[in-house]
Amino acid sequence: MLSNGIVVEDPSLVEGCYFRAVELLFDPEKSVRLSAVRAVSEWGQLLLASNGDKTQREWSDALFVQLCLMVRDTDVEIRVAAYNALGKIQTVSEDILLQTLSKKALAATKEKKYPGQYTAKLFNIPATAAAFTFVHGLEDEFYQVRRSACHALQMLAVLSTEFSGGAVHILMDMLNDDSVVVRFQALETLHHMAMHDHLKVEESHLHMFFGTLLDNNALIRSAARKALQFTKLQKLAMFRSCINVLIKNLELYPQDEAEIFYVLYKIGQTHGKFVTSIIHEVSQEVEPSFDGKLGFDKKRTAALLLLAISAPVSLERSICSIPPRIYSYAVTLLGRLSSGLVHVMDQNALLAYLSHCSKFTVASTSENFEGELLNFDLKDSFTHLWKKSDTSSFPESMELKKVTTPVHDYLLNSHIKATSCVEIVFRKVVDLWPLIQLRCMNEVLRTLRSWKEELRNFSCDSRHPAGVLGFALRYLHVIKLLGKAWACYFSQRNLQFTETGVLEALLHKMESRLKEMLYRHAGLSRGEQLHILELMLVAYTLRLSCGWTSYFEDYIKKLKNVLCRVEYLQKEELVELPHFVIELQNISCEIGHSKDGFIYKLDRLQKSLNLFFLKHIVLSGELKYLDAEVDVCDNEFQDPLPFIPGLPVGMPFDITLYNISCESRLWLTITLGEKSAQFVFLDLSEFGGSNEIRRFTFLSPFLRTPKAKRFLLKVSIAMECLSEDQHFKHCNGPKHELIHLCKGKEVHLSMPVK
Repeated sequence: MLSNGIVVEDPSLVEGCYFRAVELLFDPEKSVRLSAVRAVSEWGQLLLASNGDKTQREWSDALFVQLCLMVRDTDVEIRVAAYNALGKIQTVSEDILLQTLSKKALAATKEKKYPGQYTAKLFNIPATAAAFTFVHGLEDEFYQVRRSACHALQMLAVLSTEFSGGAVHILMDMLNDDSVVVRFQALETLHHMAMHDHLKVEESHLHMFFGTLLDNNALIRSAARKALQFTKLQKLAMFRSCINVLIKNLELYPQDEAEIFYVLYKIGQTHGKFVTSIIHEVSQEVEPSFDGKLGFDKKRTAALLLLAISAPVSLERSICSIPPRIYSYAVTLLGRLSSGLVHVMDQNALLAYLSHCSKFTVASTSENFEGELLNFDLKDSFTHLWKKSDTSSFPESMELKKVTTPVHDYLLNSHIKATSCVEIVFRKVVDLWPLIQLRCMNEVLRTLRSWKEELRNFSCDSRHPAGVLGFALRYLHVIKLLGKAWACYFSQRNLQFTETGVLEALLHKMESRLKEMLYRHAGLSRGEQLHILELMLVAYTLRLSCGWTSYFEDYIKKLKNVLCRVEYLQKEELVELPHFVIELQNISCEIGHSKDGFIYKLDRLQKSLNLFFLKHIVLSGELKYLDAEVDVCDNEFQDPLPFIPGLPVGMPFDITLYNISCESRLWLTITLGEKSAQFVFLDLSEFGGSNEIRRFTFLSPFLRTPKAKRFLLKVSIAMECLSEDQHFKHCNGPKHELIHLCKGKEVHLSMPVK
């Protein structure tokens, strides 16, 4: 493949390589055609760069039409590669783009021909070869092709308003696609169009568009809201329908409240007149009852109040378009409303704004009042508000929020608790899943890194127990490992190269971190355990899907064990299992107890991964981190413990345990070099202290002293994972898998000097 930075000064060389690659598009071998598509794309881009402005458009159209031929190839990978290549072309004539949406030859393209190869013997390509290109792609039987076609549309939609308008009609049909990935990509494309002001939604589209707001999948609902916030609705009836669907969205999925509030505010700002009309229609719903009680606990009322504060105002003239008392009502829901406006202003700024607007007067009905679109991201825009207002209604120090990272400003406010900070991060993590699916790992890693830094900084200043923050940091590490493993696995399949060592190491680390989260945090709810176990199933499925023969049976046992635990927890919690887990249960049931059954179900395992999507984890209570410390009394290299070769030696240890109950089975593990460890059981009922903290001194024997003058031991404390169904054959040792609670401590021993 060509490097992005390659420079070829000879245009004839570039042209020759391009046409040679074009010839190979008709090769009978699939792998050759696949490579040829990529080569045509790369050399085509060089060809465009080497030509002047006059001929560049013609060559760009020629490249586009040439690649359009390959979207009808019989091979799935080639069709995907062709759509990916189409999405990289930055200049295409509008006539050609419109032809891709039409089955019939358009008048503007009938006579056009371009240099290239139409068949093995025909060396001019008619422009009509592009006909129905995107319709074919969006109707393809394979979701990978449909997703790539959607993504190519996203890239090309910015080139032409008319093309975008035509593409919207076929994209709306994709919102009912069976594949979550395709529905998500279609919404991302609509979002991209809306951001470039190329999205025109008609009334006939509304039921499909708004239907995605009620989708069972949180990822789809979130993507739909992102697209909606930039959409311009032409009629009041359309806007009213939109508000009603968002309120229904809030009632069905209260966990999405913050996001829904943000969308209500954004679309309210861009539809000021409609907001004013709606609020006047429903003003009675936000008024106190006859006995003076405020019924603001209702979701609909809260949503209407949020919509109301987005209505047009004039700071200069101190007038607003809705009754000013509504701003006073909104103050009663300050904390709730501010959670949805974190990207716009902080809570102090919102309080100041509501207090200020509550003193305004209503604009005259005869006045064509437009108001001002407030820009809360600019400090200067609020300075004016400060000067116009009574200083008593403002805090002494108020600085508007500047969005640099999703959680940065939360962490600057000392009054926000650690749990709130973690909840914010967890709410944002699910937004990374689409990027992981598209293998945009640079952006994912950068975001995770910034969140981890902020959480670490916050934990330094917080008196809150480290359990919740520690859990969050480990969870972000797991997401990082999952993202890398996901990208490595699908790159390995698509590009046909093996990185088994890298992928295996990532999955092993991911499994270890998940077990640490599961067993070293006391207080996890069943829902939280199910979330961790589902991620563990993903790790095992990725490993088994590769078909590696090493430890294959061990990982089958692990997968079945986790499925049993999931089934047990699900019966206790009475929750609906994800489709991914249900599919794994079905595969496991079909195979039964056959050891080789999974080998013949690799295709099913691979397809089951398409059902997985990252969900929002919600911590239901305080977590306590299980930890231990072990130290050797007065021992270092210069001051070793004495021993006699071949005889047992006693070693005194100072041990401290944190948040560990007496029911836990703890072992002191003593390791000499690479040999198997010696295990000494710690019966906690014999020692004093409480579950929160327990300190004691323990004299442990080491039986197998070597015939040497000096040697080094490593000692640590490990806990038996009783729920793990793996039994070890240690004589008088642990029967289940161990998880270490501290790092190994070195113990120096030496023969006494005579």
